[in-house]
Amino acid sequence: MAESPLEPSEDNNVELDATGEFFSVGTPLHAVRAGYIRRRADDLLYEAAIAGRYAHIIAPDRSGKSSLISATAARLEGNAIRVAVLDLGQIGVREGAKDAGRWYYNVAYRLLRQLRIRFDLQEWWQDKSVLSNRQRLLEFYAEVILENVQQSIVIFVDEIQCIANLPFADQLLASVRSAHNARTTDPDFTRLTFVLLGECDPQSLIDEPESSPFSATQAVPLDDFSRNDLNLFSTEMNLDADSAQLALDRIYHWTRGQPYLTQKLARAIARETIKGDLVSQVDGIAGQQLTGRAALHSEPHLSHLHRELVNSGKLTEGLLNLYGKLRKGIKVPADLGSAEQRRLMAVGLLIVDESGELKIRNRIYEAVFTTRWANENLPTRWRVPLTVAAGLAIIAIIPFWYTQWLPDPYVAQLTSAETDFGIAESTWRNLRSFPGHSDAADKLYRTYLADRAGRARSSQEIETISSMAAALPDAGMLPQALLADYWDRQAMQAIRGQQRDDALIASLQALTVSTPIRRNRSAMLVGNDYPLLIASTPFGAERQVVFNPGSLLLTAASGSIISQWALAQEGLSQRDDWMITALEVTPLVRRVIVDSEGIVRRAGLTLNVSHPRMKDLRIKVIAPSGKTVEIEPGVERVSSNEDIRIPASQLRPLLGEPTLGTWSISLRDEATGVAGHLVGWNLTLNSQGLVEDFERGIGIPDPVEKETDQFWINSNGRYAVARATQSDSVRLWDLAFAKPIAAVAVSENENLIGLDEGARHLITATLDTVNLWNTVSGARAATLPVGPASGTSRLTADGKHLFVQNRSDIETRFQLWSLDTASMVAEIVVAGAPALAVIDAAGSRLAVADYDRAIRIWDFHSAQMLVQLDLPMQPSDIRLSAGGRVISAVYGTEGVSVWRADSTEFPMFESFGKGAWQIAFSPSGARFAAGHPRNGFQLYESLTGRRVGPAVGAGGNRSSGNLLGFSRDEDVIVTSGPTGNMRFWQFPISSGATSDDESGHAVWSASGDAIAVALASASTIAVGDRHGHVHLIAANSSDEAIVAEPEEVSFIGHSDRIRLLAASRDGGRLASVAADNTIRVWRADTGLPESFIRNFSGTRIERIGFSANAGLLGVLAADRVAIMDTSSGEIVAEIELGESHT
Repeated sequence: MAESPLEPSEDNNVELDATGEFFSVGTPLHAVRAGYIRRRADDLLYEAAIAGRYAHIIAPDRSGKSSLISATAARLEGNAIRVAVLDLGQIGVREGAKDAGRWYYNVAYRLLRQLRIRFDLQEWWQDKSVLSNRQRLLEFYAEVILENVQQSIVIFVDEIQCIANLPFADQLLASVRSAHNARTTDPDFTRLTFVLLGECDPQSLIDEPESSPFSATQAVPLDDFSRNDLNLFSTEMNLDADSAQLALDRIYHWTRGQPYLTQKLARAIARETIKGDLVSQVDGIAGQQLTGRAALHSEPHLSHLHRELVNSGKLTEGLLNLYGKLRKGIKVPADLGSAEQRRLMAVGLLIVDESGELKIRNRIYEAVFTTRWANENLPTRWRVPLTVAAGLAIIAIIPFWYTQWLPDPYVAQLTSAETDFGIAESTWRNLRSFPGHSDAADKLYRTYLADRAGRARSSQEIETISSMAAALPDAGMLPQALLADYWDRQAMQAIRGQQRDDALIASLQALTVSTPIRRNRSAMLVGNDYPLLIASTPFGAERQVVFNPGSLLLTAASGSIISQWALAQEGLSQRDDWMITALEVTPLVRRVIVDSEGIVRRAGLTLNVSHPRMKDLRIKVIAPSGKTVEIEPGVERVSSNEDIRIPASQLRPLLGEPTLGTWSISLRDEATGVAGHLVGWNLTLNSQGLVEDFERGIGIPDPVEKETDQFWINSNGRYAVARATQSDSVRLWDLAFAKPIAAVAVSENENLIGLDEGARHLITATLDTVNLWNTVSGARAATLPVGPASGTSRLTADGKHLFVQNRSDIETRFQLWSLDTASMVAEIVVAGAPALAVIDAAGSRLAVADYDRAIRIWDFHSAQMLVQLDLPMQPSDIRLSAGGRVISAVYGTEGVSVWRADSTEFPMFESFGKGAWQIAFSPSGARFAAGHPRNGFQLYESLTGRRVGPAVGAGGNRSSGNLLGFSRDEDVIVTSGPTGNMRFWQFPISSGATSDDESGHAVWSASGDAIAVALASASTIAVGDRHGHVHLIAANSSDEAIVAEPEEVSFIGHSDRIRLLAASRDGGRLASVAADNTIRVWRADTGLPESFIRNFSGTRIERIGFSANAGLLGVLAADRVAIMDTSSGEIVAEIELGESHT
């Protein structure tokens, strides 16, 4: 790397203070600290604990377990869950390490202290002395902890590896398993959850498998930091932005994200004044502080690893021998049945790579824990015999000194992973010059090149290695194989990141050594849908994802963290992650008591409030009966020396209320940023004044902004509604701008239905009413008396109506309520309780699916039934297009069909087969997309069933997610990818595309989405339809002739839809393949099939073609090719291909 001076950034003039507060080396870091990196384990552990699931985290020393406990405990306590942290390291070392009774007593005592329980433990413990330690702890959980704490409890048991050093301590783990088992007989134990953490091999801690808690706990992986995670440190490195990124790249090069080493190296660099070659200086700091031989004794973490491995008792020899194998370049497959492998992985020295083999966790460990270190620390009993043997060997091999010992320095160079290319090549050539060492030199050189090729980071580096390999006398295909392996890794990395272009380029480069796997991968990456793919997101399936058609915005939620991607002309761009929050609003409530009886005939209210933004306040007057009046002050801002007289018209609803009782005023501040005070208020009832004055004013509590994962996102992905725990306030967010736009006071007992058009109103449901809340003023705009069905009501897609279903065993009432007029505008009553019901976007049509496989479509406003469809099986989901002229039915995992409401004899489109079927209509209803992740999704025109372009997004599975949607202009669709990522596809709208508003068409319905082929003369077209028939149509037929073509025929073709057609060269014969893999041959002159039907068993037929004289038909399947006699249907030849072909 060329040297370039680096100047420190101007804003880092207090670098020691900054780094001292930001980086944390060796001490737990609380989640609120700026340097805390939130990992996948944070959410997994929190979700497990909040759900009451037992969990365990087995992670190496200084990997962030204590910080994770601290962060999770804070989140749990914020949800009113009691938390205790039991550190077994402290108990084992300080308290009763040799006395079992005292040790278990201290466990119980610490739990009492952590949970703040006052209890006479000593007397209780003595009374239970006859019980075993396991039983006594179980009784302690039930009689002491659960009896004295009524909330849910989570107990973190840290440093569980200490149990291995105490012969009696395994009963603690057994008691944890017993507590879990007790849930089946004592429901109270469901409130108690344990989380076990440590640096150990769980199988070594407890002898009895049935007593082990690890078979009942959820494993939570604690990953190292990713390179992206380290970007959090960039502003604290005391370097400019580009240099900070370069420094973080080098830190990751050394540590691979190990939390402690990463923090320590980053802090050391931040404290240095960097000038000159930054990479060299970072390497120097790493070598000075972390990789020297003294680090084994001076660096706490590395010293801990050294002690753990050399003091492992009977395992020590096996551990060091296994590690020595790896350092010598021997590949060792991962075997979780090996105690030595489990131990090395538990302490963090080794990990399993993508190929399933063991490798060293990072370069710092490689530099410190060398082959020499392993040999030096082998048990002493081998050293004496080895020393004697070595002495005898020296005497014996003196004659061979020249040929055997002299090359040792060369061997050391070729077995070191740090040797530069030039030195390695020179060393190899020199070693070959020694008599009898050429073969050994070639073998060492091959191993060196293979190792460096496996770690190559750039195409230039692998090209250098390949050219070096070509110099070997018997190189053969080694140079090409090294190149191909490198490009294989690049292709797989790009595929995992959903970088399809990069994956395809790398996959093609790997074809320097062509194999079936490489050829198939390249073909898969190209595919027919490749030109249509315009972008992919990198995230996986574990998130909730919604799509906004208008702004082409994808929003993914993980807990309270929102990630967003926006598609624009320049491509897909990721926005910065942000946190969704809700407001905890505490109203200021003042009460006065009226002790005289009477009826309110006149009411007046005067307020003295100081607030710079009165629109933030929600003011209510509450009568003793509970009747509430919303007050609108009518001013934008007010100071404490101004009285606000409320017009009597606002208080008119209080007239007629009894005066006796407690009258209240409530003031809620529903926006952050400014604060106010109530100085006084005067409520006049008839002639009696109820007055409160406060000389200094009473503060109106400012709302508290809190992180929340309790939020709802509307179906078009534009808005979100968030609520804090046990709060009667909801906060409305505009996701397109990542900003809160309103706060509305809504009782926590009301269920959210949604937002109307333009988010003007928030719609909520009580037991028997639906409320409309003005999102600008926060006031209730209307109440709809919809009855008990309020909780199941839903909005129409256009956000203008409410669809209500009042169900009973006898009849079901479907109602349509207008949100503008707050009145019912349509009602239909049907007998019984239908299985499914759906309305179109505007609420003009209603479709009802009964349990008899029939769908009835109604005009909602006239209550007239328009049509009835008879389906082939019971649907699991039905949908109407925007205009209601097309309806779809999904049959679970079996298939899907689409029908026109004005043509019910046959479905316009249908497809069957096992899969997670989905269907979605475009906003206008002109198009629909249907399919499932394994075979991909196909786009069709809604009124004709005509297919638009190839299938897209194939290769997924059931866990790929279920997002399928259109952009507002309908030329982009978004699907879930194979790993749960999202893909954008562009299907330009052709000028001839139909819309749901068109009045009819002249397309023959049997040809919708059909396969067709022109005969040799081009005067006739053969069309294979969905019923398995072949129709011959003149190429110059008019629209009227096409429409008149009969859809039914008198002969039997196939029993399934036709998917392949081929014509002979002379145009005299046709061959067809159906979806059931049957083959038929047809005569073009009569349009009739031959008498035979050939059933081609096995894999799917991909291609067919006639011989020159049409006497033979070639059939290509994925794994074989066959030749069929077209006159008899006999297979005359068949060849197994051995690999997949298409």
